[in-house]
Amino acid sequence: MDSRMDGGENGRSARVLNGPQTELTLGSRIFSDGEWSQLIVDLRLPLRQAQIVRLLFAGASDKDVAAELDISVPTVRTHIGRLFWRFGVKDRTELVLYVFRQFRRNSGAIGHRL
Repeated sequence: MDSRMDGGENGRSARVLNGPQTELTLGSRIFSDGEWSQLIVDLRLPLRQAQIVRLLFAGASDKDVAAELDISVPTVRTHIGRLFWRFGVKDRTELVLYVFRQFRRNSGAIGHRL
């Protein structure tokens, strides 16, 4: 997998992952860096699980996540399984929705609007 820096939206740099069948741009984000940081604290995520969730939001496959984080695919799947258990969800879609809903709930409490 090739990883390079590219220009992102609004002049931000964006990391692009180029796999055999995938191109993911991490610069076109749903959350700002500050929002991600707060979300990680709110969800009490360990660093590695936070990294994996962020990559899942970008549409990364298990293989993409493993390559980006320099870990094995089985290790990625173990982390994802623990995230499912932790948040009581059954699949990636439910996990992403859960995280997004937590963000909405917490950001609404501090006055941000989405």
